[in-house]
Amino acid sequence: CIVHLDGTWSFPADLSEEAKAKAERLTIAQAFAKIAELKPATMVPHMFCLPGMTTYRGIFDALCIPIVGNSSVVMGISTNKVQSKAIVEAAGVPVPPAQLLKHHPIKENTDLQKALDYAFSFDYEVLCESYIELGRELRVAVLEKDDGSFQMLPCIEYFLTDDSPIRTPEHKLVTDSRGVPTTAVVGGRKCPADIDVVLAKKLLNLAVKSHTALGCRDYSIYDVRVDPQGEPFFLEACLYCSFAPKSVIVAMAGEVGMKQREVYEMFVDRSIKRKREADEQAADGAAKRLGMRAERAFLPHHCVWVSGASPEVHRSIVIVAMAGEVGMKQREVYEMFVDRSIKRKREADEQAADGAAKRLGMRA
Repeated sequence: CIVHLDGTWSFPADLSEEAKAKAERLTIAQAFAKIAELKPATMVPHMFCLPGMTTYRGIFDALCIPIVGNSSVVMGISTNKVQSKAIVEAAGVPVPPAQLLKHHPIKENTDLQKALDYAFSFDYEVLCESYIELGRELRVAVLEKDDGSFQMLPCIEYFLTDDSPIRTPEHKLVTDSRGVPTTAVVGGRKCPADIDVVLAKKLLNLAVKSHTALGCRDYSIYDVRVDPQGEPFFLEACLYCSFAPKSVIVAMAGEVGMKQREVYEMFVDRSIKRKREADEQAADGAAKRLGMRAERAFLPHHCVWVSGASPEVHRSIVIVAMAGEVGMKQREVYEMFVDRSIKRKREADEQAADGAAKRLGMRA
């Protein structure tokens, strides 16, 4: 299925331009009904924008459709370098010292200030890291195996120079006249990289600790800076894969004899297996709960959180009870939060509309 920029969904017969043009546009509610009708065994995400990596994965989680790769929660963490680095650092992974900066007015006309102004043109927060002297820059990936162990795939090395020691967008993607990425940059890299036994052990340790700490599943990919002394530093987690022939995981796995189809089907089969096992566990849990209910004559009121609960139970909810001590009525508390949620939605819609208008202006 395809999610369009206007929020509609479509289900073309194939991904040809003709088929995509002919496919009926559906509302999100209609799309959910269509998905229920199709009864997909699993979902392979191909949306690598922030909503695609978080919101839409979460939708399929809510629909109880298994997802290949990482969950929406893990993807959300990976998109925030401050959070992801804090998590892996707590697990013992080396990271460059850094400070989160907030936007502030221009104070002086220096190269540093100009660099900060440029950075803040993209967001209201900037992560400012200590520079790690150029040794090597690597992309490291691990696969989860069926027995729970990890396999580190052959690394990719990106060749940088003293004149250009940091990878920029120009090193990564080729864009068209509108600034839309069209393909990855070719050249300036090598896979498999020449990695000795000592460094390989350090890289595997970094990747496995990061994978476990972040809560990844199936696979994970990391950008790693190796200093001149041979010590690796975590730069960021890249937890998505299109499974195209030139995608990172597929290309790396190809260096150890794994075919594209083999890699893809391994993860698809595993996601289906996860769902089957989760359903079996849920069934077992339901049976146990029924047994517990048969042994008990009632459930304690503080465990009830359902729309059918009595008014007395609702009034005993902690927030309402606490608010009552400062003179706030149950209805006042409830309506305050309902109104606020509606306001959030309205503001989000306005921001989305403003963002769409700006993007159209940039493309023009």
